[in-house]
Amino acid sequence: MSCRTGSADRATVEQALAAMGWCPDHPDDSPYLRGRRAEIVAKLPETVRADLMMRDPVLITTFPNVWGLASFDRRGALLLCLFGDDLAALKDQCVHAVAAFPPTFEQVVADQRCEFDPHVEVRRFDGNALVARGAISSTRHIRFRRYVWSVRRRERVVLLALIGLCVLSTAAAFLLYLFFDGSDWAYVRGYLDRLSSAVQTATVIMAVNLIFEYRDWKGAKTIIEWST
Repeated sequence: MSCRTGSADRATVEQALAAMGWCPDHPDDSPYLRGRRAEIVAKLPETVRADLMMRDPVLITTFPNVWGLASFDRRGALLLCLFGDDLAALKDQCVHAVAAFPPTFEQVVADQRCEFDPHVEVRRFDGNALVARGAISSTRHIRFRRYVWSVRRRERVVLLALIGLCVLSTAAAFLLYLFFDGSDWAYVRGYLDRLSSAVQTATVIMAVNLIFEYRDWKGAKTIIEWST
């Protein structure tokens, strides 16, 4: 997994990793951590091992029995390699990283965002054979305005028509009160008032329904879509 961290330096990214609770609760020179790191590195294919160790990766653990290495390349990207024998738990931790790390990073590093690259791969550590491939969904970043504009096109047209009708009826009623205050216009003013109130109510109800539907739509989307 690769996460674009921009211009943030290594120390800052390590603070975000610690804020996630991923850093083991042991001194850096702990024999236990040195042994765990050596054990994980030994599982890597030789071609990957040499390239990864040049970056001096940080040992992390995202879940019991799920360890990993976090390394930093020259392009301002954080590379996460997770290791585990349970494929389901490994996939869950990939989803957890994608969902939880960017908000934590933004809290630690003010005014700077990070984003995962869309491709995720799960490989066997003993032969580097591909086990599963995943694609990170972009729906998490779709805001309500874009949702209404691109996903709910029919509701967008109706909502814009209601807003336009509401503005026109309200403006017409207001102009009648200002310039035509005679009894001859009382019926028209009352009709415009009722029309304006009805359109305002319909607009508010439709907007509230779209907000709740947007929340349900966003929550139902899969963060990572896996394919074997």
